[in-house]
Amino acid sequence: MDIESISKHREETVYPALFGPSSRGVFPLTEDIFKPFGRTRIDPHWLTMGVLEFAPTDARATYLYVTTGYSNPWDTDPAAYDPDGESGAGVEFVMETAQVADWAIMRLLSVLAFDLLLSSGQLPGGQPLAFGDRIPLHHPINGNDRSPVRYMLMVKPENLPEMFDLPSGKALLASFVGVTKEERDFFGRFGLEHLTDKLRAAGAYPMTKPDRDSVV
Repeated sequence: MDIESISKHREETVYPALFGPSSRGVFPLTEDIFKPFGRTRIDPHWLTMGVLEFAPTDARATYLYVTTGYSNPWDTDPAAYDPDGESGAGVEFVMETAQVADWAIMRLLSVLAFDLLLSSGQLPGGQPLAFGDRIPLHHPINGNDRSPVRYMLMVKPENLPEMFDLPSGKALLASFVGVTKEERDFFGRFGLEHLTDKLRAAGAYPMTKPDRDSVV
């Protein structure tokens, strides 16, 4: 199965089975998304990746935004596909919101670009993002100056599968939730479970609510 067939299978079979029908097609990764990271080398394959939007379903009350293409096995010969191994980068990114949110699309595209540059050794650190990482955005998550939510925390998904299968291998789902500086610091002192308990009690987890006060 070639890359195009794997992409079609993920977007037309796997994702709808997991998340329901997509709403507005693919929002693609573009060269402009990489500009804030400075002078970089952009692999043409990266520009085939993007984000899909999924409307609420009977089983899920939130809008769901999911990257697509990061799990494409660009560097693997089809004869070497391993159903028990990783497909491509072995991950796709997820964010949940209460309403349609174009800002969530932009945040996921930016995180995708960030991780591509990290993984290709073009940014300090050189290690891909991992669960528990806190990413500074340097601006409000939704572009509204009144929002104190200016960080993204990478966590395992809640009420979603942690992994899905492709003919080329497996891929994790990694979820991002927006947090404030105070919540970021609280996480550093007390850990993820204590923070997510407080966020969940405030209705701010696992979905991101940008226009809210800090819970700590």
